[in-house]
Amino acid sequence: MKKAESNTLSASVKMNGLNINVLYLVIVILCFIVYGNSIPNHYAMDDELVSYNNQRVMQGVKAIPGIWTSFYAEGKLKYEYRPVVKTTFAVENQFFGQNPHVSHLINILFYALTVLILFKILLKLFAGYSPLLSFMTILIFIVHPVHSEVVTSLKNRDEILSFLGCIISLWFLLRNADTSKLKYLIYAFISYLLAYFSKSSAIVFVAVFPLVLYFYGKTSVRKIGLVFIIILIAMLAARFFPKTILPAPDRSVYFFENPLFFYPALSNKVSIGLLSLLFYLKIFFFPHPLVFYYGYNMIPILPLSNPWIIGSGIIYLALFIFAMTGIRRKTVLSFSILYFLITISMFSNLVKPAMGIVAERFVYAASLGFCIALAYLILKIFKAEKNTEVVTNKTIVKVFLPLAIILIPFSAKTIIRNPDWDTHMTLYRHDMKYLDKSAKANALIASHMMLEVNKSLSNGQIPLNFREKADSIVYFFKKSIEVNPYYYSSYNNIGTVYITFYAPLEKDSARLQNLYSEAVSCFEKAIPGKSVYFDATFNLAFTHEKMGHYRKAIKYYAKAVKLNPAYIKAWSNMANIYNDYLNSMDTAMVLNQEIMKKDPASDVPYVNIGTYYLMRADTVNAIKYFEDASAKVPSNKVIAGILYNYFQNRDAAKAEKYRVLAGIPTVTFLNQ
Repeated sequence: MKKAESNTLSASVKMNGLNINVLYLVIVILCFIVYGNSIPNHYAMDDELVSYNNQRVMQGVKAIPGIWTSFYAEGKLKYEYRPVVKTTFAVENQFFGQNPHVSHLINILFYALTVLILFKILLKLFAGYSPLLSFMTILIFIVHPVHSEVVTSLKNRDEILSFLGCIISLWFLLRNADTSKLKYLIYAFISYLLAYFSKSSAIVFVAVFPLVLYFYGKTSVRKIGLVFIIILIAMLAARFFPKTILPAPDRSVYFFENPLFFYPALSNKVSIGLLSLLFYLKIFFFPHPLVFYYGYNMIPILPLSNPWIIGSGIIYLALFIFAMTGIRRKTVLSFSILYFLITISMFSNLVKPAMGIVAERFVYAASLGFCIALAYLILKIFKAEKNTEVVTNKTIVKVFLPLAIILIPFSAKTIIRNPDWDTHMTLYRHDMKYLDKSAKANALIASHMMLEVNKSLSNGQIPLNFREKADSIVYFFKKSIEVNPYYYSSYNNIGTVYITFYAPLEKDSARLQNLYSEAVSCFEKAIPGKSVYFDATFNLAFTHEKMGHYRKAIKYYAKAVKLNPAYIKAWSNMANIYNDYLNSMDTAMVLNQEIMKKDPASDVPYVNIGTYYLMRADTVNAIKYFEDASAKVPSNKVIAGILYNYFQNRDAAKAEKYRVLAGIPTVTFLNQ
């Protein structure tokens, strides 16, 4: 890069008399113009990982020690270590509670802070060029629609904070290059640690930092090597520290997330990798459509002779060769291309499989290279790239007309895209027209619709257009299976819809049996070969029970309790079949005693045994077990009501005790 007499930032940098502080203000205002309409948004896809109803985060600042000693995801699956992002949400909860609008505002503020620091870095880095290069780069960066997922999705604050931490670290490294002060290396080390603790995508900056220092031209090769070692140590510390305080992660990978996890042949990597890289170039120039998830089979495995794969290989090889030809002269295009190739490498699928194959958030850091190159080419065309203290009106008009052709449609696309991220369903419904080939996207919308229907049913409400909603759920689950015939959870979910949504509405016994038969078929397809799919196994047992196939039901309940011994409902259902239909109370008693061992606080086995005695007209033993059940779970009003009725004319004290527990009001007789 061209050298100037001084690379020190100064308020004397002007464009047509505008002070640099005015440009900072313009940058912040533009961030809010483009993303301000995301503030009214609510919680959307994956926000529960870090914010919405996250039990740890909802504790506020007192949760911070726990956040730093726990996994990022803490549900059924436990994986990743990103304590910085969860800490920000914990602090938010402390002062604002669960307020998605405040969270969206803070995302914009973090984004604005990022571009302000980037602007300072670019002015420093490109001090030998017109300040228009840095300013135009930042304008394109702010409005580019590929950033909408990062800014409007609260979960993706991890991307913002990781990149922010990296560029803060870079700023300190540049300050160290200017001053040789040790404190800046220490600050850079700490900033990079925080970046990595936001998201491990910061790993690529181990290579970016030396690249920037080389092009900056004020650091010796020896010092660049020292910086590389320091940042490498920070990366290794951040990478291995969680392993010293956390157990092994529990994160399964699935074919629909990326087939390379299962078919990692080199030819497959090259195929998906080059198609992924071509996809990224496409969304930089033409960012439409933007969707919430890609995955299998949005980027297919094609033969290496495919023209798209060959074309992508030629393009990227040409970019690399072009960049290397300018590396000794330290040209802007050489820097921007090499920066882009380094930062995109982690998500190219050539190095390792990326979850979802491709995603807009994956190009957040890499997009800076694209923006620099585009801004430089515009200036180069109009011969306005040279450094001048004051940029004239004529120059501004020349370059900003073509720039406007980029900024206006990009801004419009971003502003239009933001409201799609309002809720899960606004996002899913908007994007599904582009996602016929995404197995997981179809399963996601079906799962969320199913969750909403179940929530209504649990509240005792039958949703409007209930049958139509159930049909839509089945439709999308079937679409996911069309794309990926091995999507076992979708088979299980279709069967679940049959037995929980359709069956209760069916009055005709023959059609009801057909529904159960279809459900059985679905559950059997969900249990392939040697699978350990507990949910489908339990559902298969439950459906056979409903059909009166009691021996088969017991067979699958027995398999279910082997897969999940702590799930007492499977033990209970199996025990009740033995008692109710196979006339084997002794076996039922043994199974209930097993429940007592596994969950000593549960009232289920005592209720079951009490019912068995009641069925045999042994009221004394029945009441004994019902009393034991009430002692375990006093809030069980049904059992309390039974006991109240029994003791009403036998034991006044006990009757009163169970009346209160059952919530039965006292009756007062008024004198006539």
